[in-house]
Amino acid sequence: MDETSDSPQIFQKTTLDNGLRVVSCDMPHTRSVAVSAFVKVGSRYENDAKAGLSHFVEHMVFKSTERRPDPVDISSAIEGTGGVMNAGTEHELTVYWCKVAQPYFAESLDLLFDMLRNSLYKPEDVEKERRVIQEELAMINDYPMARVDSLIDEMLWPGHPLGRDIGGTKESVDRITREMLLDHVSEYYTPRNIVVSVAGNVPHSEVVALSEELSRDWPSPVSGEPAPVTHVQDEPQLKLEYRSTEQVHMSIALPGLPLNHPDRYALDLLSVILGEGMSSRLFVELREKRGLAYDVHSGVAHFKDTGAFIISAGVEPKRVYEAAPTILEQVVDVRDCLPEEEIEKAKRLVAGRMMLRMEDTRSVSAWMGSQELLLGTIVGVDDVVESVNSISLSDIRRVASEHLVTERLNMAVVGPCRGRKRLSGLLRL
Repeated sequence: MDETSDSPQIFQKTTLDNGLRVVSCDMPHTRSVAVSAFVKVGSRYENDAKAGLSHFVEHMVFKSTERRPDPVDISSAIEGTGGVMNAGTEHELTVYWCKVAQPYFAESLDLLFDMLRNSLYKPEDVEKERRVIQEELAMINDYPMARVDSLIDEMLWPGHPLGRDIGGTKESVDRITREMLLDHVSEYYTPRNIVVSVAGNVPHSEVVALSEELSRDWPSPVSGEPAPVTHVQDEPQLKLEYRSTEQVHMSIALPGLPLNHPDRYALDLLSVILGEGMSSRLFVELREKRGLAYDVHSGVAHFKDTGAFIISAGVEPKRVYEAAPTILEQVVDVRDCLPEEEIEKAKRLVAGRMMLRMEDTRSVSAWMGSQELLLGTIVGVDDVVESVNSISLSDIRRVASEHLVTERLNMAVVGPCRGRKRLSGLLRL
């Protein structure tokens, strides 16, 4: 058993004989328990022919098992106790989670194991869910904000699964068969590829004992690994998609850093300073001072071997040629002129945000499970705060000068805008 201290919380880990990792945090002051199952598979594990397969499986496990033959049997098992339940497919993982009152912990963990191990994938359910997923894909494509995100991903990771919609395409979803779903589950839904993460008023020993009982006789072959990212961008890019909408939605992005890169927290701080929160540079300049946008923000994405630094905004069509250069000016200013006090303010924001997050069982469960799955260890909040606080002004300036550069700049625009030449001329940092 490994323990990582994060006073007043202690993260505990046990690896069962079958390879299943069980992590927990006993939070005796809470009445809720959050139970999560993280599976190490997502859209980047799929080739073009299998695009959307992980997302399809995520939908199907809510349909039926032998003990729970109807979707209502599954949903009511949680909702009937006042709890909530959901799942999500990401690029590098799939997560199933529920949050329930403490007396229903054992029932909820039993349900998650039943779904992961014993889903039936009935042929009629596969066809019904195929139509549901097609509607989901169509709905996402109808939203300009979602569409601009898809375009920027294609630019950052061309020809790679990371550059493709997590749900796949209409054509790839049409081609998915029941046999493909079963093969995918057989390869990836195995104990060695799963982390069970529990946070709440439950002793670690109880979580381990129940997980061991529920995962008995579960085969655990070695699962495949995703394709690496090899693309290197050497010139700025623009994608423009005309749509008759009330706003122009734009995304400006640069390649970022992997999840375990030593400079990741420095890049995170740059994003906080630039566009996270109402006191960030982008918010103050574009919204408060100029009234150019209702929503403008920045964010970072970290994957196994790559990442992204992304700025998003929605603006009035006739003001896009003022908003775009203003955003780029702020990026340049962050890179070239960053006072020490602004960095210290960002550090306090990051630390405070993490501390508040760790009061909620669902957040603690997600913190433990995702780190254990993707990094193989759980880093305590105090350790992260220490790492963030150790970042110097010279560190920030070095990272900014290395990553906020013209040749890696990408801009995607969706809306009533035809000024390709005019926007292309702005792509300079």
